[in-house]
Amino acid sequence: MGGLFVLAAWAIGVVAFWPSVEWARPIAFVLAAGAMHGSLGLLDDVNSVVRRRSLGLTAPRKLLLGSLAAIVLFFAFRDVLAVPQRIPFSMATLTLSPIATFALVWISLLATTNSLNLADGLDGLAGGLAIVISIGLLALSPSSATLVLVVPLLGALGGFLWMNVHPARIFLGDIGAFGVGGVIAAVSLCTGTILYLPLVAGVLVLEATSVILQIVTYRALGVRLFKMSPLHHHFEESTRARTPHVLPAFEWPETKITARFWLLQVAFVIVALWAGDVV
Repeated sequence: MGGLFVLAAWAIGVVAFWPSVEWARPIAFVLAAGAMHGSLGLLDDVNSVVRRRSLGLTAPRKLLLGSLAAIVLFFAFRDVLAVPQRIPFSMATLTLSPIATFALVWISLLATTNSLNLADGLDGLAGGLAIVISIGLLALSPSSATLVLVVPLLGALGGFLWMNVHPARIFLGDIGAFGVGGVIAAVSLCTGTILYLPLVAGVLVLEATSVILQIVTYRALGVRLFKMSPLHHHFEESTRARTPHVLPAFEWPETKITARFWLLQVAFVIVALWAGDVV
């Protein structure tokens, strides 16, 4: 549950810098999103500890609690979420109806929190990805409010990553993965860059897509597409007998996978900045 310290350090930093931008509803929205989803992750971690199993909450319960969090955030911060969303590779913006806005909030929060949780499987992987994604969001929407939200997160994640690189001595856990995922999605929503998020967080999209494809192909065809999912495990060294799968597998050490996934995430951010006419 090392993510508890990440979220606490981030929140303290945001509150400390908050007076510099006066009272800002978007900052309150992001703080609430981080707190609510961090609490969801904490509940999952506590369940794992109490039951002495790594499973925690079931997937349906996570989806239900995540959906409830999205509903509460939408109705509490409808004014913040009414911001027009920028369209990638154009100068246009899109103003959504309340129903479409709610759908976007619900999908983006669920997708980001769960996909970052999926990526938290190798030492340093999720923390490094979150740092690169946060820098990308700041570059897409540079403002005093975004600085107040992102700079403390970069500091907290940087300190965490110092202890989390291989061999890790502290772990993000569900509280950190869900909390930081909630912060990333919330920053993107309130800055009007949510349509850029699939690009900015491209590796998270790949991780989540690999899980979906693995489940679909196995249930529909009885075959495994990947050696293991999420995607980073497909590249991982394994001493166990290989399970039959379709795609060619790799046998990379953990540190090589982490470094290459970080570099791939940097490439996705560069494409997102190009789409936003920032580079």
